[in-house]
Amino acid sequence: MQAPQREEIHLNGPSYKKNRSGIAKCVVLPELIKSLLSLAHGNADVECGFSENAALITDDRSSLSDISINGLRATKDAVKFYGQGKVHKVPICKGLLDNVEEAHSRYQVDQEITQRILEKKEAIVAAAKLTKHKELVLVGKEQNLIGQRKILQEDLENVSKMLNEGNSRLEATVATKNFAGVEMAQLLIGGAKKKLDVLKTQLGDNSDQMNQLKKN
Repeated sequence: MQAPQREEIHLNGPSYKKNRSGIAKCVVLPELIKSLLSLAHGNADVECGFSENAALITDDRSSLSDISINGLRATKDAVKFYGQGKVHKVPICKGLLDNVEEAHSRYQVDQEITQRILEKKEAIVAAAKLTKHKELVLVGKEQNLIGQRKILQEDLENVSKMLNEGNSRLEATVATKNFAGVEMAQLLIGGAKKKLDVLKTQLGDNSDQMNQLKKN
């Protein structure tokens, strides 16, 4: 009895692409295998990058910016690639000389751009602080006006009671023909009316200030 033949599976073979029914199978598998093969076998490159950064950022160079670090790394890679790791073996060409001459001017432009960005951020922060301060001042003024209005309303109620009491006394003295009490009742009523006029004026000013504050 002859042993059954094994079907070999090849990534590009016909037995891989279709099954016996002619239907495509394992469509995603080639892409998965390619992705796995493209992965690094270790993290040596990453660790080397960390070591190079640690060598660049020393105690007296701890304030290096990302741009400066990237520039130093790029320079080191260029020396490694063009000069086999030795600076004196790097070929000197016109493009290299032009880049060296323009390096300082590009640095100045970058510094100016960075300074403008910092000034813009500081202006935004200062404007936000000023707006917050104005809001706090307006809130404080509003609270003061509300407190003043409450006191004026309480005084108004007291003066209204005093006016009612004066009218009651006047009616009682007239009814009993106690003319000596009439003068006292009239003085009480007159003082209450004057105080009432003053309080109404103050309440009107308070309302105007509150309306102006709301507009601001």
